Amino acid sequence: MSVPIANSAEDQARRLRHKSQDARLAHLAVEGAGISPWEADVLVDVINEVYFTEPEERPLQAGQMRYVCVALSEGAGKPLQRCKQQTVVLSLLDRDDPKVLAQHNGDGLRRHRIQRLTEEAREQGGVLSQEDLAQLLCCSVRTIRRDIRELRERHGIVVATRGQQKDIGPTVSHKGVAIGHWLGGCEPLEVARKINHSLHAVERYLQHFSRVVFLAGKGFEPLQIALTVGISSANVKSYLEIHEATHWQSRYADRYREIELIGDQHFAAEDQKKGPASRPRSSSGARRRP
Repeated sequence: MSVPIANSAEDQARRLRHKSQDARLAHLAVEGAGISPWEADVLVDVINEVYFTEPEERPLQAGQMRYVCVALSEGAGKPLQRCKQQTVVLSLLDRDDPKVLAQHNGDGLRRHRIQRLTEEAREQGGVLSQEDLAQLLCCSVRTIRRDIRELRERHGIVVATRGQQKDIGPTVSHKGVAIGHWLGGCEPLEVARKINHSLHAVERYLQHFSRVVFLAGKGFEPLQIALTVGISSANVKSYLEIHEATHWQSRYADRYREIELIGDQHFAAEDQKKGPASRPRSSSGARRRP
């Protein structure tokens, strides 16, 4: 009996995930602490975000590498030999890649990686050129250009390469486009399909964005938000920029009300569990934890 190609690809993705460091950590948490597999997955995500957000402080994980590129502050027209360099940590391989490959084939996976690598570099103060991407992904510059054009024309995503720095606004990065679709009424699965991303990645963007927006509304400073949510300050900044560019538009009002409602419900539930005496507050009067 033959096995359908899609199922075979899903099986391969499942086996690769089981071999990963994240899967090992999740297994140890289940066996050692007796928590559920779902709770173990959440624990792994939290550990990754809290302890491995700053390049200088984290060891390289499987699939990652350090890469020297041009600093984001350097203009596109400046000769390379005169540009300041920036060392960044890039994820050549990611836990979502097998799923993206199964759903969108090799071309879709390469475009997914282009978005991830350029966004990672940008969040760490660097910017990749088309030549950098071609070298990292073992393809031609011509292929990279075709992929970048496809992402712009088909999905409305502007890739943050060195030559496109001035065109990058908060709502045209892949995160911004994903959040824009969701704010406009799309559900996460539909968003993932629209931007060639995995559902897991899209749900992570939306969860982080919602928490950042809610905490900012409660008076938290960006550093407090980063520590509370467990993401980098650069990520907080990018989410706040998206909020600033979209919150005033009436077509997004329903989603922003939803963020506020869910956040308030979570606060009320936490208050009920902890009691008035255990409600910590920041120096500005805002509670520290959502």
